[in-house]
Amino acid sequence: MDLGVSGLKAIILGGSRGIGWYTAELLRREGASVAICARGAEGVASGVENLKSLGEGAVFGAAVDLENGEATRTFCRDAIEALGGCDLLIHNASGFGQPEGEGGWMRSFQIDMMAGVRAAEECEAALEASDAASITFVGSMASKYYFGRSSSYGPAKGAMRVYANELAQRLGPKRVRANVVSPGAVWFPGGSWDQRKSESPKFYAAVEKAIPLGRLGTGEELARVIAFVASPAGVWINAAHIVADGGQVASVD
Repeated sequence: MDLGVSGLKAIILGGSRGIGWYTAELLRREGASVAICARGAEGVASGVENLKSLGEGAVFGAAVDLENGEATRTFCRDAIEALGGCDLLIHNASGFGQPEGEGGWMRSFQIDMMAGVRAAEECEAALEASDAASITFVGSMASKYYFGRSSSYGPAKGAMRVYANELAQRLGPKRVRANVVSPGAVWFPGGSWDQRKSESPKFYAAVEKAIPLGRLGTGEELARVIAFVASPAGVWINAAHIVADGGQVASVD
């Protein structure tokens, strides 16, 4: 299927590794111009060089602390200028509920929620000027299911779902869609589940066994879901919460 993203401009918050990176890579292979950001300058620089090698179109990257509101807004403005607009805004970054206590709650709120709010505000005019505009938040199944660990992560992702619906209702008449894609457990090299597989193989095996498909998802698989929802191919998906967990959470909305 042709996603219809060739020539489009995508801005991805949190795109130098993990699900964000696989999404950036896929969109580049499909012909999109891409901007990414992350905390680490070295990872961003390496990611930009790799993305440039995948095809034509612009690539932009910057090291950004998404807890910093002005830094987040500056990145979005610079990315719009570098790409010549914004068609797809994808917020993938997360504070992951760390550290514990009030510090963790504030970090989650600033990165998971407020970075998305700030990015949406800065990109709104560019999105309204697009014929293929979408905002896609990468959520988590922790927003609807208790995994046995209390943290700020799930509540922050839950707030993200409410905000995405509000954006979809307000911006829908301006042809801007907004959705959330929520992964379950996802394995990729160097990720948290890769670490758990090495440190706690019995726990990892138990999680695998509990998933109906018998394994964890991969970064590439989640990227395909995100890219489809964000792309013109998913044009009739709006104000939706898309579960992408392989059936890990045995529940019905």
